[in-house]
Amino acid sequence: MQVPKRSHKWASNCLWCFLWSVAIGWCGWSLGAVYFFDAMPGWLRIPFALAYGICLVYVSLRTKTCRLRLAGITVCVVIVYVLTLLQQPSNDRDWALDNSIVPEIRIVGKDVSISGFRHITFSSGPEDAEDETNVNYSTLRFQIDQLREVWFVVQKFTALEGIAHNFLTFSYDPGDGPRYFSVSVEIRRERGESFSPTRGLYRQYELIYVVADERDEIGSRTVFRPNDRVYLYPVNATSEQVQSLFVSIAARMQALVETPEYYHSLLNNCTNNIVEHTYQLTSKPINWLNPQIVLPGFADRLAFSRGLIGDGDDDFETLRARCRIDGIARKGGITPDFSTLIRQRLDRQGPGPGKQGTISSDPR
Repeated sequence: MQVPKRSHKWASNCLWCFLWSVAIGWCGWSLGAVYFFDAMPGWLRIPFALAYGICLVYVSLRTKTCRLRLAGITVCVVIVYVLTLLQQPSNDRDWALDNSIVPEIRIVGKDVSISGFRHITFSSGPEDAEDETNVNYSTLRFQIDQLREVWFVVQKFTALEGIAHNFLTFSYDPGDGPRYFSVSVEIRRERGESFSPTRGLYRQYELIYVVADERDEIGSRTVFRPNDRVYLYPVNATSEQVQSLFVSIAARMQALVETPEYYHSLLNNCTNNIVEHTYQLTSKPINWLNPQIVLPGFADRLAFSRGLIGDGDDDFETLRARCRIDGIARKGGITPDFSTLIRQRLDRQGPGPGKQGTISSDPR
C-alpha cells in the first residue's frame, strides 16, 4: 500500500518544526554562554552577546535553505560550547568565608572523622557568614555504626513550585543521646557572589558538599528567612541503610576534593546528587529526565512516590503539612536544643520496622 504524499509532507513538517525548536533552544543557551564567558571582561559581555546574536540572525536569514541555516546555527553553537569547555573548575579561588574549606570525610574501620565541619554562630541573620569571627570549622568524629536516622530537608525560597534547595541531615548517637549534622550540596561561592539559577547553567559555580551543624544549615534557612517554607521529612531507612548512604556520600565528597566539578542548575544540582545517593534505598528504577529530579522543588513529591518518605497512611499534602518546621523554628530560635525543638512533634510511638517516626501535627 502506497503512503499518500500528504502524509510524507506532514511528517517532514513535524521533523523540521522539532529541529528548529531544538535549534532555537540552543541559540538561547549559547547567547547566555557568550554573556557569562569568564575570559571576557565584564564591560564586553553585552556587546559580544549582541554581536553573536546578530550573527545568528544573519545566518538564519541569509542562507538559502533550511539545511544550510541549521548547519550554520549548529556551527555557531558548537564553537561557543567548545569555548565554554575551556573554563575549568578549581578549588583555588577567593572563596566566601562560609565556603572557604572543603569538608573531607575519612573512614578507617568504624572511625569517622569529618574535617571542615562548619558551625556558624548567628546573631542577626545570614550576613553573619561574612564575619570571620562567626564562621567556625572543626573536626567531627563518631563511629559509623552510631549513625541512626536520616531526614530529607526541603527549603522553598521562591513562589515558584519547581525551585527549592534540598539536603540531608543525619543523626548519630555516641551513647549520651542523639546528635545531628547536615550534608548539603551547594554552589561554592566566591567572595561577593550570590546564587542565580540562570548563571548556574553556564559553568559559573563550583560544587561543594557542606557538612554543618543543624543550627547552621537549618537554623539559617528558617529563623532568619521569614518567607521561606522548610520541611523536615523522616526518611524510611534502617540504621544499616543510613550508614551505607553516608559511605556513598563520603566517597563522592572525597572525589570532589581531588577533582572539582561545576554546579549545574539542571544537571548537577542538590537534587541530582541526593537522588543518586538515595537510589540504593528503593528498588524502583530512576528516570533521570523526570521533571521531579531536574527541578528540585518537586523532589519531595518524587521521594513520596518512591516510598522514601511517608508511612503510607497519609497523602502527600497531609504529610507535607505535618513536616513543615519553619514556624516552630522561628518561634523557638537558634538555641542549643534547636535539633530537639524542630523534632518535638515526632510520633512518640516510634518507627515501625524499616521506618522512621513521622511528624504528628502541623508545626506552623
